[in-house]
Amino acid sequence: MLVPLSSILTKESFECGDIFSLPLLGKWAKSSGFSILQILPLNDTGFGKSPYSSISAFAIDPIYISLKKLGIDLVSRKSKIVSSQINQVRIRELKLVELRKLFVSDREKNGQLADRFLSEHSWVKGYVCFRVLYAESQGKDWALWPEDWKDPAKAKEYVFSNFKEEALFWTYLQHIAFQQLSDAKRELEDIGVFLKGDMPILTSRNSADVWEHSEYFELDLQAGAPPDAFSDEGQNWGFPVLNWNILRQTEFSWWKERLQYLNYFFHLYRIDHVIGMYRIWAIPSDQTSAKFGWFHPQIGCSRSQFSEKGLDVDDFVRRKLIHEFKKDSFIFYWDFWKETSWSELSEEIKAKTFPLSEINLKEDEVIWAKSGEEILSALDGFADAVPCAEDLGAVPGFIRDSLRKRNTLGIDVIRWTRSLENGNYIEPEGYRQTAISVLSTHDTTLALDWWMNLSSGEKEYAEKFFFTDLKKEIPTSPSETLEGLLDFSFSTNSLFSIQILQDLLFTGKNSILENLSAHRFNVPGTPEDKNWSYRFSFYVEDLLEDEKLTQALREKLVRSRRIQD
Repeated sequence: MLVPLSSILTKESFECGDIFSLPLLGKWAKSSGFSILQILPLNDTGFGKSPYSSISAFAIDPIYISLKKLGIDLVSRKSKIVSSQINQVRIRELKLVELRKLFVSDREKNGQLADRFLSEHSWVKGYVCFRVLYAESQGKDWALWPEDWKDPAKAKEYVFSNFKEEALFWTYLQHIAFQQLSDAKRELEDIGVFLKGDMPILTSRNSADVWEHSEYFELDLQAGAPPDAFSDEGQNWGFPVLNWNILRQTEFSWWKERLQYLNYFFHLYRIDHVIGMYRIWAIPSDQTSAKFGWFHPQIGCSRSQFSEKGLDVDDFVRRKLIHEFKKDSFIFYWDFWKETSWSELSEEIKAKTFPLSEINLKEDEVIWAKSGEEILSALDGFADAVPCAEDLGAVPGFIRDSLRKRNTLGIDVIRWTRSLENGNYIEPEGYRQTAISVLSTHDTTLALDWWMNLSSGEKEYAEKFFFTDLKKEIPTSPSETLEGLLDFSFSTNSLFSIQILQDLLFTGKNSILENLSAHRFNVPGTPEDKNWSYRFSFYVEDLLEDEKLTQALREKLVRSRRIQD
């Protein structure tokens, strides 16, 4: 099962889920028949909220530290959960007050623990120095800091000369988080449950990693996604593009350190946007629309190739149909043929020009495949944790082939898994074995919400496929619908089947069958402050007492032969 850790409380949590939630949730998972507990990234988000836009690729957000495990009896304002939203800033600030009291209660001992942690993990000094200056500047982008602060070497000296106590405090917090999360992993092992983490491929520009190692990033480019059926402008995520050439020269040392740190906590991990390991959609930093980007890296079309066809390359630049992304090399903008400036060209010029937009595509794909496989093979050697690739969206065939060849686990979302030939849903036995079947992800609507909003014709087809063809009665209630969809996902050929917690709550006193959109984690493309704050209305202890749901889930897993009774 999948759950953002902050969303699920125990009765010992302070207003949001924390590391203490994991063993208890694992206990319920095991009793229900599950063996994998997946969580979203736990990285420090600073003044932000998105777990995929953190200020460190390593540091754990102190909001996840369990105060109970430290003997701090700070209780929530209300004994009953009355709001489905949490206030991360408020919770973090209140926790930090208590954690600071703990730190100064035995300054000498805790300072020694911090010093030892600093010596054991090379990323920590850069992070804590950035964290101190980030707080001092109230989250202002480091590019706007005073010149001496922009220089990591000078800044580290400055912080440890003027803010050493504060730097050691933030180090101490990482020591605590490390101990608690590695202990939770061992407790889950004892229960018989594996913990799956999440590794974002990209890093916020305003982060300790980009500040300290700017050479690992191409700061003049932003990552995103090209236009598609859902967005004419595409997506501009604003994250700097990784400089794989420099990372390759270091033998991927930054990635090695990341994976080795994750290995302390997780048995499996999700590689966010694995396509980016092969190639990424890159947008110039002075552009906002993603339609002015290109697949990076690529060969492009040379000035001489335009000239050979008697075409004026500068005219195409003026018409904003192409872009010179490096000297004498050009890319064609996405959907350039839809532009008015294209329609103004003669048919003869169009006929000569269009082939140039794909002139080196095959060569690019060979380079991309080789690069991605090199990177993923390197990651394989850095940790024991099992990688699971997030390969959703418009994934090119060469990447699918590459992942299949490597036996790298992918993800198959039931509602999107259809035949490329006729668009029909795929039978359970047709699913990839090297994949994880899911009804929903943290970025989608809930499964039941998707079903309820199908058009009449699509609904009839879905009812026939998921129920009638499987000799099941067409559902007459939301509970029956969700139950049937779960049965289908569990019956697929996929090695694993991992569901978000909401999609598992089809019965019992904690079921979620109404007001479905209010239970969503994230709506991509909408402001961050509208997302990532969801909180379940019950405690983990309530799940442990929900015998009806627990037994129903276990029976489903037995019937699907996912487990033996």
